[in-house]
Amino acid sequence: MNAEKELLRPIEPHELEEKGNFKKYFWRVVGLFMVFLILSYMLTGFTVMNVIIGLFDSEKVEDNLIESDYGEIIFSSRVSEVLSTLYHENEKEFKACVLGEFNGRYILDKVFLPNIHFQDYDRVVSSPCPEGTLLDLHSHPQQHCIFSEQDLNGFSPMTENTLLTVMCGDGRFIFHKKEI
Repeated sequence: MNAEKELLRPIEPHELEEKGNFKKYFWRVVGLFMVFLILSYMLTGFTVMNVIIGLFDSEKVEDNLIESDYGEIIFSSRVSEVLSTLYHENEKEFKACVLGEFNGRYILDKVFLPNIHFQDYDRVVSSPCPEGTLLDLHSHPQQHCIFSEQDLNGFSPMTENTLLTVMCGDGRFIFHKKEI
């Protein structure tokens, strides 16, 4: 009988307020979450996400050395200087072939510039690199350190140690090795 009385009794005003506050705060939290999702999508669109991913995948030269997944890559001071100059002087992509020796480590001491047939801000077409090339290198715009499908499909390594390389900033590189 007491249970029936409790179920049938009128709801008092303070009981309604507690339930109303919960719904009000619940919808505010849901609304803020939705705004956060929309803003995070807009602020981290395709280009921004590529830059972020590329920065994590690329490596920065420190003291003319990079410890990459493919071993140590050692740049002579002259090679570092030439590549840095090329990167800053070209508003368009450029192509370079970096030569040296491989003895478990990449020791790079010469830069060869092949004949460029077409050059634009997002594409470069050139003659192939000569034998002995260890880094088949081209540039990408600042901080765009991801290989394009065309980069990967068009790469034909000279030797098993030749690395496809993209320079995407001053002293910032990303490497790829294709099995032959």
